Amino acid sequence: MTDISRREFAALVAAAPFAYARDVPGAAPITADDVIARIKKNIGVEWKPDSVDAVKAGDPSTVAKGIVTTSMATMAVLQQAVKAGANVVITAQPTFYGKADLPASPTDPVVASKSAFIARNNLVVFRLSDHWRGRQPDPLAQGLAAALGWTKYRSNGDPQRFEIPTISLEALVSHVKGGLRSRGGVRVVGDPGISVRRVGLLAGTTSIQAALKMLPDVDAIVAGEVREWESVEYVRDKVFSGEKKGLILVGRVVSEEPGMDVCASWLKTFVSEVPIRHISAGDPYWRS
Repeated sequence: MTDISRREFAALVAAAPFAYARDVPGAAPITADDVIARIKKNIGVEWKPDSVDAVKAGDPSTVAKGIVTTSMATMAVLQQAVKAGANVVITAQPTFYGKADLPASPTDPVVASKSAFIARNNLVVFRLSDHWRGRQPDPLAQGLAAALGWTKYRSNGDPQRFEIPTISLEALVSHVKGGLRSRGGVRVVGDPGISVRRVGLLAGTTSIQAALKMLPDVDAIVAGEVREWESVEYVRDKVFSGEKKGLILVGRVVSEEPGMDVCASWLKTFVSEVPIRHISAGDPYWRS
């Protein structure tokens, strides 16, 4: 990914503010609550009241000016949303550093500063994770496949399995890094020289059961995050035993970002009153 300076970014925002500052002609006001109600109506799976999916910050009665989807509502993403004139942020992952968005130290200066920024700019942050992942076909896999240019290689209609032109594991890693604009968060298990044709996608965070189910039928898996002492060590022992397998880990945020781009397109099918777009949180890592 090409890095740009803060000054260059500010110039880009000033030149192309995504048209969020303008109201859609003839559109009646719509609140964040209205948007959430439509999401629940159109999500395609039963809405569970005990889910992590809920408003995490802000007043849901706020009139929406623009909507941003992202895999992680980082300060950088929130600032970009505000500069663009959007005030509703739909995020796949927590905003306040814990599964329930309840930080252990709410008075921590980082938490307090982020909360104050959200309040000062009248933002509404809504988490959409459990129910988005529950849709079929898997929108996270769909997004990841599209980002890697593999949609046409889908195997037997399975959104998580692909038969791509034969490539070495090393070359596959380079392709994945380029397609996902990874700066350094990619880690790999397996011999870089093995040939790969059948690939499985496990976006987000996955259990070892998912890897065990997929691995026999693919040459390599591209995943977001796994428990290192489970799937990673299982694949490492498989490779040690002589099997030609690979595991590419790109990080949870990076693996879910294309799926949240899909979410933006999906939202446009039933929310027309305000502009909608995706803003990437980017790869949080860099390689030394």
